[in-house]
Amino acid sequence: MGRATNASLRVFQACLAAAGIALSAYVINWFLTDTRHGSPGAVTFLAFASGVSLVSVLYLELVPRVCPRIWNPYVTLAFEGTNTALYFGGFIAYAVFLGTLKFCRGTVCLAGRAESVVAAAAFCAWIASTILTAKTIIISRGRAAEPQAKALSARAV
Repeated sequence: MGRATNASLRVFQACLAAAGIALSAYVINWFLTDTRHGSPGAVTFLAFASGVSLVSVLYLELVPRVCPRIWNPYVTLAFEGTNTALYFGGFIAYAVFLGTLKFCRGTVCLAGRAESVVAAAAFCAWIASTILTAKTIIISRGRAAEPQAKALSARAV
């Protein structure tokens, strides 16, 4: 993945995670202060997914720069796949929850709908990042094998 693509995708993912945390916090606060019920599990799960996403973006950007010797592309792929799965489950669960509401009015409803859209966009960003990272790993693995094969054939001659 190119540097510009990687950087812009990470900034987009961080912005979506920050927006997800803000919207989740608003909805959770409304449930805790204005209702007798706790916040729905889907809202709390999306807040958790956004927090994991922010930590992941920090890890994915800082570790290759600060500690390049311990950086592993497969760990990067695992982080991205985990975030993809969290957002996939989260936005679907929250959309189902919103669909079962008997009425939905006011700013908390708008924030909830916006949160579902932000989570879906975050899923799209993380799946794109996961696909690009997997593609880079597959391509670079093939290139890494070529010099070894050439070196072995040169020794045989």
